[in-house]
Amino acid sequence: MLGLKKEYMIDEENAVTEVSKAIREIAKASGKAIDTVRSLGSFVADVISGPIDQAMGIVKDKLVYMRWERQARFIKRAEELFRKLGIANRHKAVPMSIAIPLLQSAFLEEDDELQDMWVQLLANAADADCRREVRRAYISILQDMTSLDAAIMQNSLRFLRNT
Repeated sequence: MLGLKKEYMIDEENAVTEVSKAIREIAKASGKAIDTVRSLGSFVADVISGPIDQAMGIVKDKLVYMRWERQARFIKRAEELFRKLGIANRHKAVPMSIAIPLLQSAFLEEDDELQDMWVQLLANAADADCRREVRRAYISILQDMTSLDAAIMQNSLRFLRNT
C-alpha cells in the first residue's frame, strides 16, 4: 500500500463520500433552482404576453395607417400631376417591372419631396409623349437618395438648364 497509513485511507474514503454527498445536494438544489426559474419564466411570459401582443398590435396598426396615409398622398399627387400634364385620360400602361418596384418604394417614402419625385417618375413612365424611357436604374437611384441628395440634384439640373 505504498506506505500510506490506514487512518489516512479512511479519511480519504470519508472525504470522497462527503464530497459525493455534497455534489448530490448541489445537483438537487440546482435542479430546484432551474425548475423555479423555469416556472418564473413561464409565469412572466403568461403575464407579459398579453400586453406585448397588444403593444405589437398597436405598432402594427400605426404602421398600417402610416402606409395607407402615404399611399393616399401619392395617389392624390399622381392624379394632380397627370391632370396637369394632360395625361389623365391618355396615359400608357407602365410595365410591371417598373410599376411594382416604383409603387412599393413610393408608398413607403416618408419624405414629401422624395415622394413627389416618385410621382414625377411614374408620370414620365406613363406619359406616351415622353421620349425618355424610365429604366429600373432610376428606381434604384431614387431609392438611395435622401432629401438633401434630391435638392442637390434638382439645383444642379436647374443650373445646367440655365447655362
